[in-house]
Amino acid sequence: MEQQEFKFDLFDVVRIGIRWKKYLLGFAFSAALITGLYFVLQPNFYRAYGAFFPSSAVISGRINLFRAENQDWIDMFGGENEVDRAYIIANSSNVISYLIGKYEIQKHYKIDSTQKNAAQKTYKRFMKNFSVTRSGFKHLEVNFTDEDSKLASDVVNEAMNRVDLQIRELYIHINTQLSLAIDTRKDSISKELAVYTDSLVNLRVKYNMYELVAPSRKNLISSTAHGSGLAYAQGLEEVQNVEEMKDKLAMDRAKYSSLSSEFKTAKFDGFPMIHVTQWAVPFGAKAGPFRTLNVLTAFFAAFFVGLLMAIIIDIFSTHKAKMI
Repeated sequence: MEQQEFKFDLFDVVRIGIRWKKYLLGFAFSAALITGLYFVLQPNFYRAYGAFFPSSAVISGRINLFRAENQDWIDMFGGENEVDRAYIIANSSNVISYLIGKYEIQKHYKIDSTQKNAAQKTYKRFMKNFSVTRSGFKHLEVNFTDEDSKLASDVVNEAMNRVDLQIRELYIHINTQLSLAIDTRKDSISKELAVYTDSLVNLRVKYNMYELVAPSRKNLISSTAHGSGLAYAQGLEEVQNVEEMKDKLAMDRAKYSSLSSEFKTAKFDGFPMIHVTQWAVPFGAKAGPFRTLNVLTAFFAAFFVGLLMAIIIDIFSTHKAKMI
């Protein structure tokens, strides 16, 4: 018996679709109805959005505040390095854990605190809804999605404030430690200076020598040393040596004192560490569910799945009939 070649084209698909249209439409409408009922019961979610530029680290630095010469123009906005730092800090546990604790996210998500790994579950779910991303314009964008639009905006705004605070505290801590180190050295110099001062006073009284004879003060000498003899010469040399050391220590102490004051000035907490370009507001853009789109998607998906099943059944039935 001659075997016929199997043929199947678009006309066959249309033919099968027309034959099974009642079942296909019924299946599609049922899927759409179930999908619609499901999403009607789901609450709306809203996305809060905020954006900021990191501030330049140089503009509030000691090198800029106490420059000796006119400096080139400095941008108030930070570069790639500042963006990298802000991005790392914004995604750190210092910010994320703070937000979770401040807004009682675990309670908000109705996660039982007695559950095993409750904190990890809260953190994981929070991070699915919270994000800090870098743009191509050297600024950072903060997003948070939640059914409570007010909470979403509060989280975004507090996240930006927290980043600003964390960066500021880092710089304040560094400048505090630097000024502390300088003050420690200054105090050590003051102790040495007191010893040299006492020695110099005793030498001047011992040799009856009260002129300014330090070599470093050669331009300030107001009188000429007078005297002769071995004892006087020896006293002159001792006074010069001690006075020279004392003067250098005094100048070093003044330098360290000035330098410490510069670092302490850089500790001022009024410098902005970020420049917010957009604060989040309540009732932001809807993040879902998009009910109409989901219902239409379910309808057409169910229709095509049903059509595929009808085609398979038709082909199977046709081949079975030919084999009998």
